[in-house]
Amino acid sequence: MHEAPGAGTALATPPELAADPLVAAVTETAVRELRPQAERTAAEGVPRTHLDALGSCGAYGLIGYEPAPSSGLTPRQVAREVHEVLAAVDPSTWFVWTQHVPLAKALVQAADPVAAALRESWLPALVRGERRPTAGFAFLRRPRPPVTAERVPGGWRLAGRMPWVTGWGVADSLYAGAVTGSDEVVLALVDCAPGGRDAEGLSAVDGAPLWAMGGTHTASVELRGVFVPDARVLGVLPRADWIRAYDLENADAQPAVFGQLRATADFLLRSDPYGELGLRLAEKAARLRTDAYALRDGLPAGEGVGDRLSLRAAALDLAVRAAAACVAVAGGRAIQYGHTAGRLSREAQFHLIQAQTTPLRTETARLMLGDL
Repeated sequence: MHEAPGAGTALATPPELAADPLVAAVTETAVRELRPQAERTAAEGVPRTHLDALGSCGAYGLIGYEPAPSSGLTPRQVAREVHEVLAAVDPSTWFVWTQHVPLAKALVQAADPVAAALRESWLPALVRGERRPTAGFAFLRRPRPPVTAERVPGGWRLAGRMPWVTGWGVADSLYAGAVTGSDEVVLALVDCAPGGRDAEGLSAVDGAPLWAMGGTHTASVELRGVFVPDARVLGVLPRADWIRAYDLENADAQPAVFGQLRATADFLLRSDPYGELGLRLAEKAARLRTDAYALRDGLPAGEGVGDRLSLRAAALDLAVRAAAACVAVAGGRAIQYGHTAGRLSREAQFHLIQAQTTPLRTETARLMLGDL
């Protein structure tokens, strides 16, 4: 099956997006190389060859990509489509790949001289897929963040345990967040050892296996006095400001959730006699997507936050219910590892916690349990 995810439904890639060279190249790679191995990847882990393929087709060059002016497309439209397609076809590979995005964004937006120098030295190799960073900073929202930064001559010393680092063993660097004694956030680049071997002061800690997205090489990582020179620091800012920006960024519905909905619609379309249900699901998801993207494009950041959260919660709720419907129509086979319906259900649950914030948690719970 070489069709793009959502083909023949309201979630299909619009013709103008399908014609974009980057979208076309990523879609071709996704459906021909990633999709046939999706169940194996989910069980055994994302292979480096998948990331090589994404590097070859240009997917790491998404940040800073400019569509042809004659296409009428915006960079944001192309980025959304790439994330949707990859998340629909192979969520494990999508999640490992997407870990490079925070660093790429930080480098592109760099303004101070140190960060600008890092952009010049790091960004070209990153957009070619030659550098493959991961990230660890969501825990900075906790009341007592578990990773600290101490000022020392020439830089910072990081210590603590990052609860989640995705892509451990396939990433070559870590975009790390830590908090200072004066409640500031330090964002810095740390080298990882090849193949997941321990680097100096940096090592993975054994933990319980994940029951969802277990193929993403996600580990807890211990930092034992890791020294980061000032030349590797992208920013130091008040933690309250960082949390505010993080919450605003993640109030919007994520493209990956609509990719998940494409995958469930496709599953239902292939499950006789439930094709009509798949088409109706795609229509509802497409309406949500249109509203969510229009809101983000039409309002400045910080405005309409309540509406943004409501749309993201609605997309999450629909994704969970749609995946549950896939399990229901598949029957008993769905609870066996390796069955697509079971994987879709676990991945839908994962989206409930990915980039989650307290306002989103509250809105999602309220929506899901609103009839109680």
